[in-house]
Amino acid sequence: MSEIPRKIGKYEIRREIGRGAMGIVYEAFDPAIERTVALKTILGNQVKDAEAQEMFARFQREAKAAGRLNHPNIVSIYDFGEDNGTSFIAMEFVKGRELKDYFEKNERFPMADIVRIMGQLLDALEYSHNNGVVHRDIKPANIIILPDGQVKVTDFGIARIESSQFTQAGTVLGTPAYMSPEQFMGQTVDRRSDIFSAGVVLYQFLTGERPFSGTAATIMHKVLKEDPLPPSELNVQTPQPFDAVIGKAIAKRPEQRYQTAREFADAIRLAAAGKAADSTLINLTDATIKTGAAERTVATSAAPGARAAATAAPRISPVLIAIAAGVLVVGSAGYFVMHRPSAGGDIPAGTTSLTGTSPAGAAAGPGTLVISAVGLADPSDQRYRTDKSLLTDDLRADSKSQLVEKAAALYITPASLAKNYELLRDKLLSKSSDYIENVAQESAPQLGKDGLMYVTTRATVKVREVQKSLNQMSQDERIAFIRNNGDPKISVSISVRGEDANAPAQNSQIAENLLKERIKSFGFRIWSDAASAPGKGADFAVVGEAKLKKLSVKLQASGLTIDKYTLTSWTVKCIDKASGEEIYYNNALPVAAGSWATEEQALAAIGGKIADEFSRDFFLQHFNAAGQNVTLKISGLPDRATEDAIERELMGLQQIINVTRQGILSTAYDLQLAGSGPPADLVASAILKPLNAKLGRACFNLGASNGEQINITFDQACNDKTVLTRFDTNPPASLYAAPPARQKSVLKDPAALRRLLI
Repeated sequence: MSEIPRKIGKYEIRREIGRGAMGIVYEAFDPAIERTVALKTILGNQVKDAEAQEMFARFQREAKAAGRLNHPNIVSIYDFGEDNGTSFIAMEFVKGRELKDYFEKNERFPMADIVRIMGQLLDALEYSHNNGVVHRDIKPANIIILPDGQVKVTDFGIARIESSQFTQAGTVLGTPAYMSPEQFMGQTVDRRSDIFSAGVVLYQFLTGERPFSGTAATIMHKVLKEDPLPPSELNVQTPQPFDAVIGKAIAKRPEQRYQTAREFADAIRLAAAGKAADSTLINLTDATIKTGAAERTVATSAAPGARAAATAAPRISPVLIAIAAGVLVVGSAGYFVMHRPSAGGDIPAGTTSLTGTSPAGAAAGPGTLVISAVGLADPSDQRYRTDKSLLTDDLRADSKSQLVEKAAALYITPASLAKNYELLRDKLLSKSSDYIENVAQESAPQLGKDGLMYVTTRATVKVREVQKSLNQMSQDERIAFIRNNGDPKISVSISVRGEDANAPAQNSQIAENLLKERIKSFGFRIWSDAASAPGKGADFAVVGEAKLKKLSVKLQASGLTIDKYTLTSWTVKCIDKASGEEIYYNNALPVAAGSWATEEQALAAIGGKIADEFSRDFFLQHFNAAGQNVTLKISGLPDRATEDAIERELMGLQQIINVTRQGILSTAYDLQLAGSGPPADLVASAILKPLNAKLGRACFNLGASNGEQINITFDQACNDKTVLTRFDTNPPASLYAAPPARQKSVLKDPAALRRLLI
């Protein structure tokens, strides 16, 4: 560590209080007016000559911009200057803690403090914006909380005066996890960029997690293309109106955000009181737009499983890769500040539904999926008479096993799952905690009129790990699982080199076509990544490279020269495009590779040999099935109670990965279904059959289909009390469709088991 200077300019240096890549912050003393200051410096020898002028000019602009601001929630700037190549700014010395420090130590904030801190932050921004200054780097490290609770916003180090000659498009400044889309795009920013960054801070307050995380390039992609889970999905204690507030604050387009910091602050106060703002709400997923008494629902999420986005995300230009590479990631991810529900509860009583905000089957990350499930337990079981806590433990354990069972249903057919259920239960479902990344929501245990206890859970499940376990089980237990066909998309590239090592490899259409025909025979699709839209590329890429050698032999008797082509080396690999994992690699030459009379024959043989390396089952064992997205629209339901009952039943069914109801009063449900084949056939077998079995007659009937929308009608003849009461008194529809081993593990009352057969 370098020696601390005694003086810089007129300021006496007392101690170092912070250090960054470009300079140091000292606690210093101004002897002229006997005042302690924070002295922020940039060392001239830390930057190259070509960068120095711009760095110093920006440093001076900071002083000029921030020096114009005089607000109780903004750190005041007193002076700036230069001393022997070191530029400095003298600013107000504040004793407090960075918000970043609170987040990193998992310290929690009650809602009242969140509203107060965000209110003071936004008051500071409203004032600075009205004075023509955009902060450009709002993040927890620049928000200081004093011992008395007052908030101070510091480091206007990359602020620019909006009307200044220095304002330029194409300059990216900021901290990636908190940067707005327009900052990543290198566009001119305004006050709405600060509002986006403040929205990210609010999200971290509410959930303990940043909405966009990863490397700089990953963050850039998420900010431009993806919507995070609504905060109420990650923290059940977050009032639901905050979902719409966050959605509007971090909208992709500036014109869709709050237009002023004051407007944002007002919305936060209303949300904390459990009220939605009167203005148009742009939610993260299916947002409700309210105008007076009217209400309608539109989809605004670009997340997997959501309906078409109301507004397309900004197009990424190639230059952004270079921009992202040059961004310095500052700070680290925070964790839970508000209380996340623990295994012991802390969940409001009566919470039974987890639907309404998250798109069906929203993906949480590579190899994972958000899944909803219902756990069941029979309180009449003799084991619970002396140990009530065991009932709650078993209920939650069953809910988690159902999450993993649904993940397994993505990869194997219901018939195969039922046939091997007991083995799957012992080898896979009993280890459900190994496959659950985190539990987002869990309801309080409830006793139904059917006599069963139930709990609903939504969690992020490591579906790729479930798939790998199924593959291993197939190998170890010699189980021939019948797999869902799926629809994997495969790209093919086979290149061939000659004897000239310096010559580039040439793609061989002859070899590629043979491999493509083999893949098509599996029922899979050939895909061209080059022609694909973003996010629509192949699931697998098969890449082969072969080296041919030409051998010439002159026959002595006839004088003829015979040419032969032989394979001297090859490399064959298959890449899982979703994860980047190399799932197959082989560079060992085939036994008896042989030789061929013409180059065309050699290329055809190579294509055939590479095709032999892959089987239909190979791709299915590695295919990351995500299910099918459908909208189930039910007409003719008699009342609200029946609509709510349908929602509960859907969540428990094995082949429904996730369900989102399109509004509280809606009878349309967005579903993600496990399995392959026409969506209408899946709905008939996975949904209508068990529902009708529960009601004892064909009450639900398949109607017309329109793309992803499946219409269902409820037979009015079933609008009878003796039929409708079966929704409450009979076991859940999920048990009617369950394997016998599952039915017997849940129902201990013989009469209840008999009802499954009636």
